[in-house]
Amino acid sequence: MSLQILQKPLNSIAEETSALESDFENGHDPLEMEIPQRFARELTSCPAASRVESEILSGTHQQIQNLQVQCDHSGITVYGVSGSYYLKQLVTQSVLTLAPSTPLMNRVLVRAK
Repeated sequence: MSLQILQKPLNSIAEETSALESDFENGHDPLEMEIPQRFARELTSCPAASRVESEILSGTHQQIQNLQVQCDHSGITVYGVSGSYYLKQLVTQSVLTLAPSTPLMNRVLVRAK
């Protein structure tokens, strides 16, 4: 078994804090930092809610009731009522084929008949 030597971090937390404080004093708000282009593209890549709804309805043969889709900066959130867990999984698959890199929250309620 070999021992690893831990290295001291390049910047301590106190140094990073003082750098943020100096930015704030100079009129730069650290909370309003620019979003890198890669992340900005991902945030705008959320498809229209109506397009997601139509994809879900066609993928589940219109068996999801009270379907609602919200697309925002955090991703896609799907609400509705399903008769089985299989249909809930079809909702997930329908959204992932349309927008594979967008985060998904599947809030479909399963009610057995």
